[in-house]
Amino acid sequence: MSRLAVICNSSIETLAAMASAIAAGAQGKGAHVRILDASCADTERLSCFDAAAFGFSPACEQMFWSVYVKALEKLPGRRVSVFGVCPDNADGFADTLCRIGRLSKTVWKGACFCADAPSAETLAACRALGETAVRAREERPDLADTVPIIFSTITGNAYKLAAAVSEAVPNHVGPYNIRYINDEVIEKFDAFILSYWCNHGTADDDTIELIRRMRGKKLIVVGTLGAARDSKHANDVCARVEALASENNTLLGHYLCRGSIDLRRTAARMRIPEGQKGHLSAERFEKQKLSLGHPDEAELSEAKAAVEAFLKKL
Repeated sequence: MSRLAVICNSSIETLAAMASAIAAGAQGKGAHVRILDASCADTERLSCFDAAAFGFSPACEQMFWSVYVKALEKLPGRRVSVFGVCPDNADGFADTLCRIGRLSKTVWKGACFCADAPSAETLAACRALGETAVRAREERPDLADTVPIIFSTITGNAYKLAAAVSEAVPNHVGPYNIRYINDEVIEKFDAFILSYWCNHGTADDDTIELIRRMRGKKLIVVGTLGAARDSKHANDVCARVEALASENNTLLGHYLCRGSIDLRRTAARMRIPEGQKGHLSAERFEKQKLSLGHPDEAELSEAKAAVEAFLKKL
């Protein structure tokens, strides 16, 4: 079920009436709607919503901008719309709001303005805005239970893992390279499987950035690292990745295994003088050789079994 937050100064009758119409339109599409008063709205709470509609009036312009800008930081990849009183140049104002929203990587769904008290036509437009502000599952049954599989890789390990676990997901699409995933893709689906590689003790930068753009999604995360899976380093990686994935989404499960290190890349670090940043000792280089051949067939089978178990939580 989609979740819509409607934020406005409810003491202004025009905004209250328009907010109620937007809520009615969204509820007609099966969405859960909360109308929040802008004077006491906690923008931190918005991360649990799929969409947000903001009410504007010249009478509370300063309050609107304060809430709108802060809220957008919590809504990357989410649907955003604006309604309210705008007697002059409504189209230009809407265009400004749209551009600001897109800078925050939100998905602009439109605006509805009136010059004074809302007419029946304006309220009907608000209901229509509420309908488009949320996603209706019944309108896209082909995507309702589809799970995209997305990978980020430089050595091929994470792709290998993603391809393997795809065999455990009958209703999947992909695997897709993370660099081709935009906000429209994020918006369309409710659950994702992400395959990452470990970098500096956590997930790689592309995976971190993608997870931070997601809100209210169900995630299954699989990954590879060069160290042994039972090492302290692996435990630390698990803790960091799981904290990230759980921050604004629901983590259904996490599987981490060893992956082959590209020794051609790391061997060059042995030439860096000892004591300087980036130096790799011969002893550590020998340990890195233990990563070769991973993930192996046993690990790939284990990953598939883990994902099958995680999917039962959907």
